[in-house]
Amino acid sequence: MRDLKRVIHVDFHTMPGIYNFNERFNAEDFAKTLYEAHVKYVNVFCKCNIGFAYYDTKIGIPYPNMKGDMFGDILRECHKYDIGVSAYFNVGLDHEQAKRHRDWVTLESDGKLYKDNKVDSFFRTMCYHTPYRDYIKGMIKEVVDNYDIDGIFLDCFDVRPCVGNECIVDMKKLGFDPSNEKDVYEFARKDYLDFCSEIKQIVGKDKYFYINGWRDFTANKVLQEEVHSHAEIEGLPSSLGYDYYATNVAYARVLKEKVLNMTGRFQFSWSDFGGYKGKASLENDMWDSLLNGAEYCIGDHMNPAGNLDKAIYSDIGEIYKDLEKYEEYTLSSKYVADIAVMTDKKVYEQRYFGISRLLNELKYTYDFVDEDIALDKYKAVILPDEMRISTSLAEKLEAYMAQGKCVLCVGEGGLNEDGTGFALKEDLHEFCGLDNSTRSFFKALDKELNDTDFVWSMYSSGILFKSKDFPRATYIKGYFNEHWDYEHCYVYLPPEKATEYAVVSRSKNVFRVCFKLFNAYREFAMKTHKDIIHYCLKKMIDTPSIVADELPSTARIGLTESAKTMQVHIKTTYPEKRGDLEIVEEHQYLPKGKVVKVKGQYKTAFEPLSKRTIETQYENGYTTIVLPEIYGYMMIILEK
Repeated sequence: MRDLKRVIHVDFHTMPGIYNFNERFNAEDFAKTLYEAHVKYVNVFCKCNIGFAYYDTKIGIPYPNMKGDMFGDILRECHKYDIGVSAYFNVGLDHEQAKRHRDWVTLESDGKLYKDNKVDSFFRTMCYHTPYRDYIKGMIKEVVDNYDIDGIFLDCFDVRPCVGNECIVDMKKLGFDPSNEKDVYEFARKDYLDFCSEIKQIVGKDKYFYINGWRDFTANKVLQEEVHSHAEIEGLPSSLGYDYYATNVAYARVLKEKVLNMTGRFQFSWSDFGGYKGKASLENDMWDSLLNGAEYCIGDHMNPAGNLDKAIYSDIGEIYKDLEKYEEYTLSSKYVADIAVMTDKKVYEQRYFGISRLLNELKYTYDFVDEDIALDKYKAVILPDEMRISTSLAEKLEAYMAQGKCVLCVGEGGLNEDGTGFALKEDLHEFCGLDNSTRSFFKALDKELNDTDFVWSMYSSGILFKSKDFPRATYIKGYFNEHWDYEHCYVYLPPEKATEYAVVSRSKNVFRVCFKLFNAYREFAMKTHKDIIHYCLKKMIDTPSIVADELPSTARIGLTESAKTMQVHIKTTYPEKRGDLEIVEEHQYLPKGKVVKVKGQYKTAFEPLSKRTIETQYENGYTTIVLPEIYGYMMIILEK
């Protein structure tokens, strides 16, 4: 298979009524534009969201008055330049077929075929338990049989609970209750996974295959192990936020060998014609890919009357040309993580974003892992805010701690599944129940944690516990919870007095924080909360793989490793909230002279684009790198 790297994803969703459709389109120019932009792979439209086909089809609905075979011509010309091509099909949306076959449309539990907002692409969706299923499989087979494609990309393809007649009849046959919402979802989920496997059989094992839509693709072994050839994280960070990608890539890279960061050139949404967020912003996204050990993909949308935009691809070409120079060092490299953050596999949810943000600001390297993933290589484990654990996971963590390693439990993290006590045998703190306060506080008892007498707000609740040893911070109760007593609304809520409960403590190899700190940090970003985690991790990890205390919290650092080298990635560019979006408009400078330390001794250090040598020295088990001035991003190669 051709290399899946330096990827472009071309959206092409075309409304009816484009009177001059593809009048300026030229497949040779399309492919040449990609080649000159150093692109190695492209996802190309076969069937769009509207339902139109752009290839020579006997099954689908071609766009009216389309000239020639757009997909076939693009495929032929791209292969001349050794550019790989995946065929794009939208599965979840097909508005042309929905018009013709209302019985193929998902029937919602409220009895509606259409949602209220009719200017949203998802106002109606397709049911996979109707003849639409065979229609889609027929189109995919048609392309697989008739074109020398390198892969298949299926979009908007997620679980669609439906209470249409076809679904209800078969639900009952299988023992599902159509009146039970969970049963309806479980039937749809099972049907969806069967459909995925059927398509995989058509595509075969010798092509790239990815399904985009069900966000928790990683939560199901059928998709993870049997269907997907790789992982792709699709999301515009300007609108979704940059923590979305950071969190999802930290889990995906553990599950799949190859991970793509699919960002887009758009300003605020996919298919944002006329919206371009600029070269600096795209560079920032590509650097995020590099420092997380991932490949990169840029999304575009071609004008239906024209061709690829030369101005956009001029910028992309400059970016991809530089990235190509790094590939000598990055193609076989893997991300180096010190910390395992335990997850219930739903890392796309915002409750996980505060963890990524906080650990990135502290310059710790980490992966998100689930119960099935081995822990031996990690130096510490974090059980975050809501991570209650099963008996089997508790046994796995006990074996991990028997190696002398530590576990950090935050909020309800580390409770047994029913929330009645601590699951880990080494957690000898006294559990006193869940905390129902709406305003509570803490005061540091250890000056290393905080050397003031200030009483700090938690901004969240969690559990109550007592420490049998020396607590590092103590719980301060407020005078009241927030409430209305029919005379006053109680919103001015000062701290009242210390209690017998602990906020931060240690029991053998278990560190514990009582409140849901990561979620509080996501919402309120109070530095003292971050200091608590830093305090614990410094005591849990004797020799982190990388130490970067001199870098600002806005900078990001990553460490990747290949057989002969280590790659240190330092990114100084960061987004700023402007309007409703997170915007990157220009790069930031890091002045020369800052120091980063990498565990181990290395022969030489150099910057790969210029090949200039970087000053280092070895001491106490670490190679100290004295950084030159950095504008935006720098990779430093350490030769073993």
